[in-house]
Amino acid sequence: MKTLMLIRHAKSRWDNPNLHDHDRPLNERGERDKVRMADFFASLTDRPDAIYTSTAVRAASLATALSDASGVRLMPEPALYTFDSHALLSVLQCLPDAKQCLAAVGHNPAITDLVNRLANESMANVPTSGIVQLVCDLESWSELRTGCANLARFTAPKMLN
Repeated sequence: MKTLMLIRHAKSRWDNPNLHDHDRPLNERGERDKVRMADFFASLTDRPDAIYTSTAVRAASLATALSDASGVRLMPEPALYTFDSHALLSVLQCLPDAKQCLAAVGHNPAITDLVNRLANESMANVPTSGIVQLVCDLESWSELRTGCANLARFTAPKMLN
């Protein structure tokens, strides 16, 4: 069994049209949600062995907060800067099999689409800073495929008190 946490980046700013998408920082809500989700993440007893993150500023900022709060190792992965669930799946299928529980911080629609594919769910949207935990019936990350997972937990900032 493997556990995969798919995490959508925190809310970003859109006020500078000249800024490349990869370089957009968090807005005020994203900064607040980042702190809330980092506190929640640190409270988990079933934390991942590593956090892989897109190198986009908005994703890396949330991933760094999660790592700092929990002590979980941060692993920047440029290939996670994708909006396509097939490309995201390809990256995840190459994760090291020695790790039983991993997190990946990325982007929509790839995150929502992949949650729905892996767990046969019909989530309309994983919101910004949302964390989805999937339990996967497999021995190797290369076996990730449609229907291999069960939704174990879904948490978003608005769900936290």
